[in-house]
Amino acid sequence: MALPQFEQGLLNLCKHVEALAKGCRTGVCVASEDGAKLERAYFPNLPRTFQEGIRDVPMYPSNFGSCTAAMHGNEIITTPDMKKETRWDERFVAHCLKHSIIALQSRPVFDDKGQPLGTFVMGFSEPRTVNDFDRSLMDFAADAATELFKVRRGALS
Repeated sequence: MALPQFEQGLLNLCKHVEALAKGCRTGVCVASEDGAKLERAYFPNLPRTFQEGIRDVPMYPSNFGSCTAAMHGNEIITTPDMKKETRWDERFVAHCLKHSIIALQSRPVFDDKGQPLGTFVMGFSEPRTVNDFDRSLMDFAADAATELFKVRRGALS
């Protein structure tokens, strides 16, 4: 059975970004319509347990993890080494480490009014600081995800 266009588009976007950023595993976290929680996540190259572990996480407090912080603060959040991280809830840190996510970046995906709809995430299996290529790729991917959210909204209308 074919996936809906929105979901298939997100998965394809993630796979294309991963092809450009070797060693990266990407995904998109989607906020609920009321912005109260992370409704679901799409990470095509991580076990399903990763997505399930962050599904329905409340948006507040915003320090649960990088995705909630990115959406709450409307900014890119970078975690260069999860093993040294003290900003996030210990359950989020343990969940990432269990799935070999050591470094990650989360950038909000915005609607036309600047409200966050979700985040685009790049995860790495070793400590890593953000470089210019990662930053540019993250911006491109988040903007492309915005366009996919528009498709989704059109399908729901």
